[in-house]
Amino acid sequence: REITPKGIGSFAVAPIPMGTIVATFGGTFLTEVDFETYPSERRNRSIQIDIDQFILGPESREPGDSINHSCSPNCQMRNATQLIAMRDIAVDEELTYDYATSDISQYDEFECACGSDNCRVRVTGNDWMNPELQSRYQNIFSPYVQRKIKAAQSARALTKRDVEVLMNSYDANPQQALTRALRIVTGMPNATWKSLVAQDSTALEDRELLYSADQSCLDQLAEQLNERRTI
Repeated sequence: REITPKGIGSFAVAPIPMGTIVATFGGTFLTEVDFETYPSERRNRSIQIDIDQFILGPESREPGDSINHSCSPNCQMRNATQLIAMRDIAVDEELTYDYATSDISQYDEFECACGSDNCRVRVTGNDWMNPELQSRYQNIFSPYVQRKIKAAQSARALTKRDVEVLMNSYDANPQQALTRALRIVTGMPNATWKSLVAQDSTALEDRELLYSADQSCLDQLAEQLNERRTI
């Protein structure tokens, strides 16, 4: 139903015991390139489940699409697509969850209107990196965000020795050499080339060229990695 100033919200019509599934997100599986072609209203009713993988919400709004963010939520992610009650929820109580536990992209950033004592004022795609939130939520992030947190903890800048290895093997196989280097800087030791490129902050148009191993883009990436190395 309508709720000021959030717009539309979902509310409990009966008591909901802790652990009950309250929503399952479904829709169309898309890569980021395709996802970005849809209107923002529909993208805002979507969820990212992996690197370069999004579930775009259906054309018509469903009850789960109206579950708003709160910095003091009463629901949490159970897996990549399901929300459960994290405590008993009373009749007529609004259902909420913290978007930081599932979103890491900038497609749905906004000024927060939850009004809780823990309110962050602005919700961003980088909130999952907040150490306080990581401590508070620990194992209730979505599987994808959990993997991101683990990778971030393992990531490090390339050392001078790492760059030497990169450059010495670059001419023989540029993509393989860059894959090895990107696995270090992302903390993802088993990631594929496409996953590593998608993880990087490179613009979308450059990603497509990197996916196809465009030589000029590979050279540019090698230069960037060299510039970011430690002494």
